Amino acid sequence: MARKKGSTKIPGMTQISISLPQELVKQIDEMARLDNRNRSNFIANSLQNLAKECLGVADSKKKIG
Repeated sequence: MARKKGSTKIPGMTQISISLPQELVKQIDEMARLDNRNRSNFIANSLQNLAKECLGVADSKKKIG
């Protein structure tokens, strides 16, 4: 079966599509450049860190309550 040109399937990964304001994309690209990452990797890493932070806060609230 032929694969779509430019399409790569990485096991364990899901491709998503989102719309962002152009100015935000420019900021993301600059932050990614400073961190020596591509846009996709920078966004994935940032979201992973955010999820860990949010889940850590949620776990702390469960322990207190």
